[in-house]
Formats: sequence, structure tokens, C-alpha cells
Amino acid sequence: MMTYSYAERSAWLIGECIDALRNKPVNSTYLEKLILADEASALYLNEPQPLTMGKCMNYIAERCSCPVDPHDILVGRFAECIPTEEEEKLLEGLHERWQNNQLEDGTTFLRDGGHTTFDWEEILQLGLAGLEAKAAAELERRRQDGSEPERLVFLEGMKLVYHAYRRYIARYAEACEQAGMEKEAAMCRNLADNPPATFIEGMQLILFVTSIYSIYSARANATLTCGRMDDLLRAYYERDVASGILTREDAGYIIDDFNCKSAIILGRGEHQMSGASGGDTGWFRNPMYDSPTYVIIGGYSNHGDYLTNPLTKLFLERIHPRLENPVYVYRRTRECPADEWEIACDKLRQNSTLLIYNDEIVVPAMEKGGISSYDARDYTIHGCNWPDVAGLSINIRYIGGPIPQRIRASMFDVHGWPVKKFASIDEIYQKIEDDWRAEVREYFAEYRANNPEIPAVSEVLTCSDCFHRGTIEAATAAHLAVPYRNVLNLLRHVGTAADMMAALEAVVYTDNDPVDLYDMARALNANFLGYEEILKRCKNAPKYGRDDDAADKHAARLMKLLADVTTEESINPETGKRDIPVLCVTIADSNHLYVGNQMPATCDGRRAGEPISENLSPTKGNAESITAMLNSVTKIDFDRCTAGALNLRMPKNLVSGEDGLARLMILLETYFEDGGMQVQLSVADTAELRDAQVHPENYPDLMVRITGYSAVFIDMCRKAQDEIIKRDEVS
Repeated sequence: MMTYSYAERSAWLIGECIDALRNKPVNSTYLEKLILADEASALYLNEPQPLTMGKCMNYIAERCSCPVDPHDILVGRFAECIPTEEEEKLLEGLHERWQNNQLEDGTTFLRDGGHTTFDWEEILQLGLAGLEAKAAAELERRRQDGSEPERLVFLEGMKLVYHAYRRYIARYAEACEQAGMEKEAAMCRNLADNPPATFIEGMQLILFVTSIYSIYSARANATLTCGRMDDLLRAYYERDVASGILTREDAGYIIDDFNCKSAIILGRGEHQMSGASGGDTGWFRNPMYDSPTYVIIGGYSNHGDYLTNPLTKLFLERIHPRLENPVYVYRRTRECPADEWEIACDKLRQNSTLLIYNDEIVVPAMEKGGISSYDARDYTIHGCNWPDVAGLSINIRYIGGPIPQRIRASMFDVHGWPVKKFASIDEIYQKIEDDWRAEVREYFAEYRANNPEIPAVSEVLTCSDCFHRGTIEAATAAHLAVPYRNVLNLLRHVGTAADMMAALEAVVYTDNDPVDLYDMARALNANFLGYEEILKRCKNAPKYGRDDDAADKHAARLMKLLADVTTEESINPETGKRDIPVLCVTIADSNHLYVGNQMPATCDGRRAGEPISENLSPTKGNAESITAMLNSVTKIDFDRCTAGALNLRMPKNLVSGEDGLARLMILLETYFEDGGMQVQLSVADTAELRDAQVHPENYPDLMVRITGYSAVFIDMCRKAQDEIIKRDEVS
């Protein structure tokens, strides 16, 4: 068999991956997985669910294909096909049965939905065999102690899941041997029975666990974070380089392969704004159709001096701007090395799938939310921009939502009339606070009543449960066992909310000729028809995004008010101690379209049904310059915000060349030093985007940021493309 250098393999794999992402037929499917899952479900669904999960996983692991290619550095491909006419009919039948729960014994065993981070530190330390042995020891201990039968069954299921993952890897060793890939076979044999011993084995184990979970354990959209890979793998890398078995260049090629394997499993299309169009693969055909896989790099560390970690820079260098996956999250610190920051900004301006978070904001915010200082330094982000503590947390509940809706609900009754004659803007704020506090207090009382200190037993096992801290010891599901069962406080669409309050203050309470509140209500109920003068005054009121304190102060005040109340109410009134971890997040995905469509007219001059502001951005059309926009955002105190998104779209000429890179570095450095929490960038001119709609063949690599992931612009439907174009191009 011909052997190839790592450089040759990497070049071939990147070419293969980009071709697949751009040209893969949208009807491609993981049909083999669907057939095996269907067969396994029919065999084992009559057993206790944890055993069903474990046995079904073993059924698949024993029978699925293990394709290899001589160019592979890391192995782990999947049987994807373009279905024949007969196979397409089979696929349609499976889809109908799964949708209607018409399997003979119920529904498919697949339950996992991802959106989490595993305990990668323990996975690497123990390996899959070590995790299986740990579960077996806990099972035996509990049998001796007479533990509840449900916990014993749960542990039996966990053992089976670990064994299935090991069996899959062992079968890959056999496939590599048959292909004459002896080094790869030896690596797989070791990982089936032992923890990883080298950098490449650590990378391979993370890839195996991630991809097996994403393809075979999950029903759909199993977005998963692979942890802080530079932090996790640093010791392996430094040891291998020191011993002479690894060079920095070869480590880079290994990372290239990991990136390609993480990307090539995707389908075609974009799901939040254009899903289900004719150009989308869809979740049933491909469970990873548009699922972002996250990799976290940089940031404060519990494992040595983060400033000297050589892998952080190496991972940054190997981010490929033409790949949608993985989504890299660079945790920036105040003292981050200048060369790292330059690479990060250069990758941003190339439209790489890269998000930047500010550790100076997020780490203290995690602590204020109830996370220990040690664990806060290990925070991660999963798709799309949601906070985690690596393997130690589950976001189990959500409270809050669109702030514009909250303002309307506090001010107006169901018929759109004021609930009282508010004498001032402060009275409106007080009503918002009173309503919010009553809601939070009731919600938290219910949380306390249903979250006892001793974790309840779960009768349902998912593969995700097998890879979180504490689940083996507690013999129950992750959402019951992990140390942090977080409540997320959703602070959404602050731009429109700030504009509403600014308009009320200016038009109703401070103008020389104030509009009566009831006249404002009449205008809103009429969608401003016949009230053009009020509409004009509302539109001319101060707006968030223009560095105008008259509007920006309301963004800051609303965010602080809503965060203060949840922080205060998370303290148990009986003990005086915090007993509910509450993490504030600003992420709204693409809900600004849906929420806006459902909302009546608002007092900022927005008509009924029009979109509201997205994530942390100003309302469309309000950003006059990038400096003004960033200044508005940084007036918000993000001291309790742990995740969110600020989408920037900038013209190419602003960031081109050496001067453009220097300009971008200074701009974002200032933004973060002034208190910005997060940023993600799309570099595309409006004219370029419009031309891509007309001549898509000329723009195969035009990438845009959606929320916490990227999409190929020409693969999106026209409506979604138009929405991206509407985002303010700021300069």
C-alpha cells in the first residue's frame, strides 16, 4: 500500500472536505445509520430504557461500516450515500414511521439532542475502558448496598454504552489492518482498551467520541463542544515534541484532519432561517445536517500558564476559512499574546468560523452566577452561543425572553391599553421590575421544590449522560447529577427594548409637547395608521447603536434590572444562601424574525410584524458607524452575562491589507477593554452579497455568520439571504 506524508494527506483531505461541503448533493443521507437504528429499536424497545439504549448502541457498533481512506491521519468516517429510487422510498417510509411513532414497539431509541459539553478531562484520563470499569465498580458497590433497582439498571445501560463505543473503535482497528494502515490500527486498538498516550491518540479519541455520538447516538442536531482542546492536550503535545515523536508541523496536520472530519459529516443548507427549503439536506437525512461542533481555545487555565500554551496559537493557525465546522471559540484575555491576537483577527477578516469571547467578562460573570472560581475558568460555549462548565453543568431551565414583549406586557393589557396612567418613565421601570420579580419568585420556588439535594433516579439514559461528571457516582442522568443545574436568564433583543424606552421617555415624558400615553396606545393599536406625526416623533427619538446616551442608558438599565432581580431571587429566603445557579445570556438565535412577526407595533416607531433587533445588535438601520455601535454595546454592564452574540458585518475595504488588519485589531481590542463580551464577524460588502444572489457560481466560498455558526451564503434560501443583507454594514 502506498503511504503518504502528513502534508500530502492534509492537502488531499482539505480538498475533499471543501468539495463535499460545496458540492455534496442535498439528498445525500446516512441511510445505513437509519436502517440500523430502526432494526435495533424493533429488537430492544420492550426492555427498560437504559438497557434499550445500551443494546441498540451495541447493535449498531457491531454492524455499521468503518470506512477508511489511505489519506486519513485520523480515522472515523461514516457510510453516507446518494439513495437510489428504491432507497429513497425506504427513507420516506422510515421518516413517516419515526414522525408518527408507528414502530411496532413505540418509537426509535434515539433521544440525544446534544447542545452540551462533555467531561473531556475525565474521558482523556480514564479512556472508554476506564469509564466502563468505573461504571462496573459502582454497579457492584450498589448491588452490595441494596441500591434501588432503577439505579442498577441505569448503570447497566451505561456499561453497555461504553462497551459500544469501545467496540466501534476496535472494529476500526480491524478495518485499518485490512487496509494496511498498521499505525492507525495500533492507535485504535490502544484507544479501545486504554486512555490515550500521545497527542494524536488524544485527538483521535476526542474525534471518535464526538462523531460516534453525533451520528449514531443522536436523533438530530447533536451540536457538541469538544472542550478546551489546547488546554486538554497540552501535556501530550509537549511530551511528544520533547521526546521527538511529534513535530509542530505534523501536529498542525493532525489538527487539519480533525477539522476536516468535523466538517465533512455536515449536510447542505442552513437551518435557522432557511431550513426546509429545496436546497437543504434536512435533519432526518443527516443528523448533523447543520449542527455546529465547537472547539474552545485560549483563556485562563487551571493547568499551567495559559500565556505559554503552544497549542493555542497552533489551533488558531489551522482554522480554515473555507470550512463551516468546527466553530472555534477563542477566549481572549487582557494579556493575550500579541501574535495570537493578530492571527485571531486575521482569521476573523477571512470569514473563518471563529467567535471571540472576553474572559475578563465571562469568568467573573460565571462566578457571580453561582459557579466556583476554579470551575468558572473552565467555562465553555456550545452551539449556538450557550454557556457551559465543561462536563459539570446542564442548562436545565430557561426564564425571561424578549425584553420588548416584557415591556409591552407590563405597560399594556391584552387589548393594548395602558394598565395605569404611568406618571414617569421610572414608574414604568418599577412596574417591569415588580412583574418580573413576581414571575421569578414563583418560578424559583417551583425549582427548589423539584430539585432535591439527593439526585433522583432517572429511568431514561442518553449517551450524553455517560460523559458528564457525577453521573456514574449518582447512577442517574446528567440533568440530575451534575454539580451545576443552571437556570438561564434570557435577556433578548435589547436594541429594540432600549429604543422603546428611549422613545417613551422622549415623546411621552420629556418633549415640550408630550404625547399623551393613551394617544400613544391608540397609535400603536392602529399600527400608526392615521398617527403619522406620532410615528415620526417615535422614529426620531434616540436610538441604541448611535453612541447616544439617551438611548444607551436604557439598554444598560434594562439589562441590569432583569439581572438584579434573578440574582436576588436566587438566594434562598430561608437560608440566606444562593441555591440556584443563574447565568444571564443575550443569545436570541434568529428569533428576532419570529418574535417581530408576532408583536404589535412598538413605540420606537416599529410597525406590527416587522423584525425586532437581533441578539446584541441595534435595530436594523440604526447603526451609523462601527465605532458608535460598539460604544453603545459597551455601555451595557455585562458583569453577569455569560454568553451571547454580537454580529458585525463590515466591508472588505475596512479590513484589507496590513492597515486593515491593524485597524481591526485595535478596534476589537478597544471594544473588549471597554467591556464588550463577545463578537463574531462577517466581512462582505452589500453589493457583493447581492451579486452572489444573481451569480452564485462566482461565490462558492462566501461565508456568513448566522448566530453561533456559519453558513455558505449561496446555499441559503433567498429570504434568508435577504435577512443577512439587511444586517447593517458598518464602517
